[in-house]
Amino acid sequence: MLFRNLNNPPPSATSWEDLAFGAPTIMGFAELCRQRIASPLNHADVEFDLNHELTLEAKTILAAAANRGTIDIRANKDSFNSAERFLAVCVESELEKRLLFLQKENPEQTVKFLEGFRQLCQHGLILHHLQRDFSLSAFGFEFAQSLNHDDYASSLKFASEIDH
Repeated sequence: MLFRNLNNPPPSATSWEDLAFGAPTIMGFAELCRQRIASPLNHADVEFDLNHELTLEAKTILAAAANRGTIDIRANKDSFNSAERFLAVCVESELEKRLLFLQKENPEQTVKFLEGFRQLCQHGLILHHLQRDFSLSAFGFEFAQSLNHDDYASSLKFASEIDH
């Protein structure tokens, strides 16, 4: 396709409104999940490597999600504090109990949990459903339940329990 006005760059595929809701990052996570569905990993070969490759934050997300498997990516675009506007991982650890991995006092750790979520998507432990909604895959549940959850009690303290 040849654009009529060669002096102007082609329009962005992402609108300003999409950026306000973190769409490019969420779409990136969804794409990693899609790639694993299209080209599944041999789980017997990778399980050992996952114990070494996944960060503490990735394994903490798995430990938190082991019961329900429900995960979403959230942001509070109306917050005054910039670190509170970051995208963050939210896990439904039990029915009606949600843990948000975000602390305005510690943006670096908030980003590490988001990076841990990316690792989970990349290794086929997460499925994308709709918009910001994700879950553990069958292999994700299996691997999460194989973890010793006591090993992650201290890192789970980073998360805050939220109502909705």
